[in-house]
Amino acid sequence: MRDVVSLLPDVDHFIPYDYVSKGGVKQAFQIASRLRREHFDTGISLDPRERVTLIKWLARIPVRISAERALGWELKWERLFYTDDLPLDGWDYHEHRMAESFYEIFRRYFHDTDGTYLPPVLNPSDKADLDAVETLLQEAFRKQGIRPAKRAAFCVQTTNGRKDWRPERFAELADRLVETYGAAIVLTGIPAHAGRVRQVISRMKHKEYAVDLIGKTTFKQAVALCRRVNLYVTLDTGNTHIAAAAGCPVVTLFSYNSPSIYGGSSENCRTVSACLPCSGKHICIGPHKCPKTDCFDFITVDMVWQAIQSLDFRPR
Repeated sequence: MRDVVSLLPDVDHFIPYDYVSKGGVKQAFQIASRLRREHFDTGISLDPRERVTLIKWLARIPVRISAERALGWELKWERLFYTDDLPLDGWDYHEHRMAESFYEIFRRYFHDTDGTYLPPVLNPSDKADLDAVETLLQEAFRKQGIRPAKRAAFCVQTTNGRKDWRPERFAELADRLVETYGAAIVLTGIPAHAGRVRQVISRMKHKEYAVDLIGKTTFKQAVALCRRVNLYVTLDTGNTHIAAAAGCPVVTLFSYNSPSIYGGSSENCRTVSACLPCSGKHICIGPHKCPKTDCFDFITVDMVWQAIQSLDFRPR
C-alpha cells in the first residue's frame, strides 16, 4: 500500500492500516487513536466494513459518511455509526465502473458541478526502475535468442483460484500473439505463482518467447514494466487498475465479478466475461459456495483475442 500511495498524485499524507481478516482488533484501536490525534473533519467509507466503521467512530471524526445504499451494501448495526448515508438517487452502480461511482459520491457530497470523470493516472516511474526493467527484458531476449517486435505481459494466477483461467488457454493465446505480432510474452507475479507460470510455458509451442519475471521485480519496477510493454492480459486483480493507471492497454478476464463494475478505468481497457445470469455483484452466491466453473470455462481464446484486436496494440 505504501508503494501504491507513493505513486498517486495529490496525496498529501497517508496512514497505513494493515487490515487482517478476523483479527487485528488491537491494531484497530491503535489506528483510531492515531486518527483522533489528526483531528480529521470527515471520514468516508467506500467499503464500510465493521472494523473500518468502528475506527472512524472511535476516532471521533464528526462527519462519517457511508455509501451503503449507493453501492448496494447491506449494513446492519454499522449504519448507526454513520452521520450520512449517501443514496445517489438516479445512479445505478451496476452500470458504472466502481471508480466512477466513487467519483460521483465525492462530486455530489462536495457539490462539485463539474461531472467530468478523469481516470486515475500514476506518477511517472523513476528512470532507475525503467532501466532495471529494460535490462531484465533485454538480458532475457539475448539469452533466448529472440528479437520481439512487441511485448505482452500476462498475469496468470490470483490468490483466489476461482478467478483463474486454464493454463492451456493462456498458452494458446500466447502462441497466437507470438505468431501474429512477434510478441514476447512476459509472465508477471509473485513467487507463489511460479508453478502456474511453468504450466503455461510448458504448454506453449514458442517457449523461447516466454520471459519469466516471477519474483524478479519490486512493486515500482512492476509499474515500470507496464510502461515497457504494449499490452497487459490479466485476471481480475489489482493489476488491471495499476496497469491502466500506468497507461498500458489492458484486457481483463472476469469470472464471477461484474466487468461493468470492476473493469479498468482508462479508454484502453477491455473486459472479457461469460456474463452468466448467476454472475455479478450481489447475484453470485460466492466462489466458495458454487461448485461450478462455468464462469471461466465459457471464456474462449477467441473472445480474448477479439478484445485484444480492439486495442491500439502498437510498439511503444
